[in-house]
Amino acid sequence: MILGEKGLLVELRCKNSFNEQIYAGIVNYLNENLPEWKSSGFIPVADAVAIFNLIDELSGGSRFWSEEVQLRAEDATLEIQDIISALEE
Repeated sequence: MILGEKGLLVELRCKNSFNEQIYAGIVNYLNENLPEWKSSGFIPVADAVAIFNLIDELSGGSRFWSEEVQLRAEDATLEIQDIISALEE
């Protein structure tokens, strides 16, 4: 959903668009797995790398993105960081 051929980052890089359906799937995946990650005390490496790449790409922005996409990427970054921060609660 993040890095794959039809992933969110490909949409951002190649089409300069923010795909809300893919993003909703990512948020659902994070929220579904959060309890397990919290109880086990770790996020699997594959998930952690994808999450870190996503946050990095979203927060880095692009001069090609419209203002709307830039604002959406900012909001998404904050939302993902909030979800991950819930691991500390």
